[in-house]
Amino acid sequence: MTNLVVHVDEPAKVATAISNVQNFLAARPTSTVVVVVNGPAITTLATGAWKPLQQTLPQVEIDACHNAMVSHQMTAAQLPASVTVVPAGVVRIVDLQAIYGHNTSLSWLWLSLAN
Repeated sequence: MTNLVVHVDEPAKVATAISNVQNFLAARPTSTVVVVVNGPAITTLATGAWKPLQQTLPQVEIDACHNAMVSHQMTAAQLPASVTVVPAGVVRIVDLQAIYGHNTSLSWLWLSLAN
């Protein structure tokens, strides 16, 4: 099993992130995936852009950065019920690495959606 954290901070990267997660889980179906959304991409959580992922792979955890929500005048009420609000997206990513990073069988791999 592989643990994967996907960081999405730009709206233009949402479709790529969804596709990557779907492809990853098709190849490694017993893996755990957490998608951390922050920065301007936070607004996509209120648009339905993530619906394809939420409907086909409900086991994928989607975390919304509270700091980005405040920055973009969003509230938790605007998010799908399945989205988890975390205090800070970057801290969530670091915490996943710190909690499991010492145990290679549980460590989290980070997927960069760089241009």
